[in-house]
Amino acid sequence: MSFSLKKEEIVVSGIKVNVFSNTNISEQGHPVAILFFLHGRQGSASDLDSLVSNIFEHIASYGSSDTELLVDHRNHGTRLVDAIGNKDWKENNEKHAIDMYAIQVGTASDVSTLIDFLPSYLFPNDERKIHEWLLSGISLGGHSTWIALKNDPRIRIGIPIIGCPDYLALICPRASDSGYPINPPYFPVALVNYIKKKDPASVNTTSLDSFENPYIGKRILVLSGGVDKVVPWVASQNFVDKLQVGSSGIKKVVLEETAGHECTSLMIKELAGFIWQHALKKDP
Repeated sequence: MSFSLKKEEIVVSGIKVNVFSNTNISEQGHPVAILFFLHGRQGSASDLDSLVSNIFEHIASYGSSDTELLVDHRNHGTRLVDAIGNKDWKENNEKHAIDMYAIQVGTASDVSTLIDFLPSYLFPNDERKIHEWLLSGISLGGHSTWIALKNDPRIRIGIPIIGCPDYLALICPRASDSGYPINPPYFPVALVNYIKKKDPASVNTTSLDSFENPYIGKRILVLSGGVDKVVPWVASQNFVDKLQVGSSGIKKVVLEETAGHECTSLMIKELAGFIWQHALKKDP
């Protein structure tokens, strides 16, 4: 199947969103699946155009796809208000632990806001219905993906790429490696208490009760690099290994042994196949 990629920009609740769609798909009748794709730290939405095209190309190889992608992240690109807030300790940002987590949580909240209002902007005459909300992201975007999957029941499919669901397991070794102690002012008590209460790692992910475990019923593809030094697999492994998604959910883990902190061609191929299989493929 062929595709012709169209890109347009819309503004929703003050958030600029890049919308990609396949113009070869008829906009009449059948529902559409929406994938949010979040870039990494110190990146921007405009960096992802070629990657988005690659995703569409892979999906088109399976068959006709009616998916659209929306790309955005806080304090990056056109939303940049504080460049130092995107840097780490080795780049002289002493508030790295606070800044990075606040951006993750805020961006996850942004995704939920967009889900609330995007249908009205995209299809003001109810031309099409949105039957599935998907979320993926690279690095910082992968962290936000885990948070949004936990917080918003409307997001049933999530694909974190080189992201981590356990913030303290990720950030504490990074602080020690940079020569910073795990205490105030670098780790304020209020921040640590919030993380312990709200982070994905705070959830009883071994439970099969959906009231205790918000990941029950979710379809999750975890893509990570085996030699990633920025977001080491060891920081995510305990969470991912124990994560239960129930009989109605799916958990697939692809650890690319030779990959570092990068989104590889294999990861994009796996992502496209997962999207096709669980959001786009029509029953025979």
